[in-house]
Amino acid sequence: MTGLIVLDTFISLVFIFLLYSLFTMTLIESLTSIFSSRAKNLMAGIERLLADENESNKTNHTIVNLFWASTNSLLTKAFYTHPSIRYLGPKGINSKPSYISPNRFSETLVDLLQKGTNSNAVENISAALGIIPKFELGELEGNIKELEEEIKILKGIESVDEFEVESAKQELSYLKLELDNRTKTKNPFLPEDFILGTDTKYQFNLLWNEAGDDIEKFKGLLEQWYNDQMDRISGWYKRKLSLLTFILGFIIACSFKVDTIQLAMELSKNEDLRAIYVEGAKDMIANIQTVDSIKLEENRQYFDKKLQENNLVFSVTDISFKDIKFLNWVGFLITAFAISLGAPFWFDLLSKLMRVRTSLQPAAPSSSGTSTSNDGKNTKAVG
Repeated sequence: MTGLIVLDTFISLVFIFLLYSLFTMTLIESLTSIFSSRAKNLMAGIERLLADENESNKTNHTIVNLFWASTNSLLTKAFYTHPSIRYLGPKGINSKPSYISPNRFSETLVDLLQKGTNSNAVENISAALGIIPKFELGELEGNIKELEEEIKILKGIESVDEFEVESAKQELSYLKLELDNRTKTKNPFLPEDFILGTDTKYQFNLLWNEAGDDIEKFKGLLEQWYNDQMDRISGWYKRKLSLLTFILGFIIACSFKVDTIQLAMELSKNEDLRAIYVEGAKDMIANIQTVDSIKLEENRQYFDKKLQENNLVFSVTDISFKDIKFLNWVGFLITAFAISLGAPFWFDLLSKLMRVRTSLQPAAPSSSGTSTSNDGKNTKAVG
């Protein structure tokens, strides 16, 4: 084979990979939109921050998380139940938000920790982190009952000092007011016996000690911690999508019998087939500047047209399912791997290959009239 034939064969394969990558990208975007995959991936990241290892749901860190997410962590559940977070997402099955700002994260988490039965927010946070004991309302309720009984007894005594009775009543009013105030600040999102996990408590204690019991500084440190985790959450999502793309690519390759090895052999022998794909590649490069998730929607009609135009040509090869051999499976796997690289990769490569092809094509021969005219001009110049 000549160099141009090899190049055209490679261009044809790249063009095929690009079209199937675009098709797969469309499927994945539809699936991730329907299942709110970004929101589920974010929930896995939030759970990783707020839950100990034994509370963490293992499936949240697999490809299954793109379609389903759950948590056993009480703190994570309380976080998503909090109005500040709950109302960020839509109503319905996929009600979790796909994005939570660092400020919203820290404000919500601090609000969960600062609610309790202790005197103030700082004490409640310290109690939640196990630094000081939690105030038990049962003890206060017991004191109120004892005082009520004592007042009844005092009233039954004829020679009782009225000042003593009045003093007991005032103390009772004070205790009831204190009970009412402490009850109002109880955490409505977490059970009374809730205890932070060992690892989570340790991390929060580090941040709380660094903040020096300053709630605003504590919020800032929580935001920084959250931002660090967000970089990892984005990486998790990309890896899950890459695996999903490969799986879908393999299913598509098998369904449409797109065997890269057989296609390469057919393209190397069939000049007409190569010409079709090279022409299609030229047209695509001329009409589309970039390929990404944003441009995909803008150019969807064009891509759909290209898929339909080329569907009958290469979507089904001559392989019969009963005749599929080991080498065909290898070809399907190669196709799946190619699709998993993504449409932007293949579009960039196709653009470079088309520039190389243009530079390798021989220049068009000049006409005889032009040649004669040039000769005449040269003769005059010499004479």
